[in-house]
Amino acid sequence: MMILALTAAILLDASPKIDRLPKVERSAAAAQHEAPAPLLTVAVTLECTARAAGRVEDCRVLGETHPGLGFAEAAIALMRDAEVEPGRKDYQFARTIQFTP
Repeated sequence: MMILALTAAILLDASPKIDRLPKVERSAAAAQHEAPAPLLTVAVTLECTARAAGRVEDCRVLGETHPGLGFAEAAIALMRDAEVEPGRKDYQFARTIQFTP
């Protein structure tokens, strides 16, 4: 009797049949709740003023690739303590800062 039960268990195929499963369509609402694509690179372009003494001040955002995620504020913070070679007069410059994972 034990042999019959063992033979029956081996012969029964309990794996699901993929072609018999119902197909589930994804709605547009479900697609919106998916995780966003990873940020591979983020760029923020700043315009700053370099003072004759070498201090960098008055940075403002000219553009950014992913607005609203805090990268603009981070770029401004990075430039807060920046210095350049002292010169004869103040000048403005633009700098693009790349954030990568």
